[in-house]
Amino acid sequence: MIKRLSFCLLAMSFTLTAAHHESGEHHADMPKDSLVYISTYTMPAGGNMEALKKSLKTNIATLEKDGYNSCGMLQHQFGGDRAFMTYCNFDSWEQFAEINDQESTPMGGSKQLFGDHTDKLAAVVERNLTKPTAYVLEAKYSFGPYLTDNEKRANAKLLFDAYNSSFGGCNLTEHFWGPEMTWNIYCGYESYAEFAVKVKALSVIHEDELADMKLDVMTHSDHLWTRVLK
Repeated sequence: MIKRLSFCLLAMSFTLTAAHHESGEHHADMPKDSLVYISTYTMPAGGNMEALKKSLKTNIATLEKDGYNSCGMLQHQFGGDRAFMTYCNFDSWEQFAEINDQESTPMGGSKQLFGDHTDKLAAVVERNLTKPTAYVLEAKYSFGPYLTDNEKRANAKLLFDAYNSSFGGCNLTEHFWGPEMTWNIYCGYESYAEFAVKVKALSVIHEDELADMKLDVMTHSDHLWTRVLK
């Protein structure tokens, strides 16, 4: 069933990354929508994209009924695997516990429509993209394991500031639980004409300010999404 998190994946990072949960930056009194549950679903060869899309829309409605604040869905356009991303916001771990301690509601049908599936729980560090745009850029970064968590945060913030300035408001999330310790940047745009302008601005910042910085990036990937819901 999709609505329950894959804790076998989430638990993998506990031993290696528990230290970053002790920094004191994330508290029980976090503001509204300060946490996000993100899932990605890849399309298997020969799979029916419209059937999966319909199934995920139903699942999102169930998740909102179960108590998440708001959810949305994006569809792959350029980047990695052909996939869908769903996301749901929540305020606290107490709210998360209340939702996930309910009796499980299975997703309709017994046939698995997707290929691979991953879940991620992240903290929202900055939220400047406040309206649902037609398109979303997701830029994912991880940093060298020899850095402290606060050094990783500082480098992620330098990169985020460049995107945020160029795109006129982006969101930044920090890994909390999941299979990869990344900082994810989400920026919106309404057309590829607008995207071209914003990428040009980002390129200038990169060449003038970032190109000679040693940011210790270990992995990086970009994904361009189209919005399906919200």
